[in-house]
Amino acid sequence: MLDRVLTEREMAILGCVVENYVQTATPVGSRYLAKHSPLGVSPATIRNVMNDLEEMGYLCQPHVSAGRIPSDKGYRFYVDSLMPLRKLRKLERQIIADNLQNYSADVNEILDVASQMLGKVSAQLGIVLEPKFYQGVFEKMDLVSVSENRVLAVISIQSGLVKTIMMEIKSGVSRDQLEQTSWIINERLHGLSLKEVKESIDARLSDVALSDDRVLRYVLSYSDKLFSLTGRDGLHFGGANNIVANPEFSEKSDVARVLDLIEGRESLWQKFDQGADDKLYIRIGSENEEDLFHNYSVVATRYHIGNVTGALGVVGPTRMRYAKVISLVDYVGDALTKALGDKLS
Repeated sequence: MLDRVLTEREMAILGCVVENYVQTATPVGSRYLAKHSPLGVSPATIRNVMNDLEEMGYLCQPHVSAGRIPSDKGYRFYVDSLMPLRKLRKLERQIIADNLQNYSADVNEILDVASQMLGKVSAQLGIVLEPKFYQGVFEKMDLVSVSENRVLAVISIQSGLVKTIMMEIKSGVSRDQLEQTSWIINERLHGLSLKEVKESIDARLSDVALSDDRVLRYVLSYSDKLFSLTGRDGLHFGGANNIVANPEFSEKSDVARVLDLIEGRESLWQKFDQGADDKLYIRIGSENEEDLFHNYSVVATRYHIGNVTGALGVVGPTRMRYAKVISLVDYVGDALTKALGDKLS
């Protein structure tokens, strides 16, 4: 059957199938809907409509004698056209905001809390990507002697973020050498984006004349780490135990798929980094191009620290409480932006 505009009855029955299946994880039959929904029509009428919806690809039947479940196409139509708007409960919003505000100014701690909140409230897998440090504007570098053979480089970004790298050196250097090198680096690099710094630091510091340029050479040798574009390890997870508790993952082989998802850090990074934008990004099952995500839905958005951005969201089975998850991701994105702005201002 070719696609056409769905009738009001078809939309009502599709909406009931989606909502009942999301709640029960059990295929929905026509008799069940006739008894437990406000449709007000006979099981035979519901069954006929279900047949039509299945032919159009909105529903599918896992077994001949079973009821129907939504297809990816059915979920998409529900999210775009049928899903009621929903706000998080006031208590949920307050708990999230309080948890984010009550932690220290350590960005990693706050991102950990955000991922835990996403996982806990959604009962799925919450994911937060660290900010894109390369978008930040270099403010200054401080070099601090930690021991005879170790120097801590502290990079401050104008948005308020701080990045630290421990440098191993072969022999001790004086405080004056560290301060002199810091001054030259700050004068030459201040106001550049970290991406610009990484791409041009050798050229910008090549003509520096110092009586002892050991510290400068150490900084140049560590430049890839100092000005990295945030490693793929910058992922924060929350609620891994929640996602495996879903009926979809009752078998050991299903749990293994979840572990593959979590361990596929590169794929997760790319999915959230490239997909998320300031508007909510929603991909359902087979809409995801990556094979790893074909059994999952992804809801993501961005958070901001000045002109620096990161991404966050939820991954779960396609049988997801979309209205709540979408509201949750949207709220946590705004709350994390506010919390980081308050902590770093």
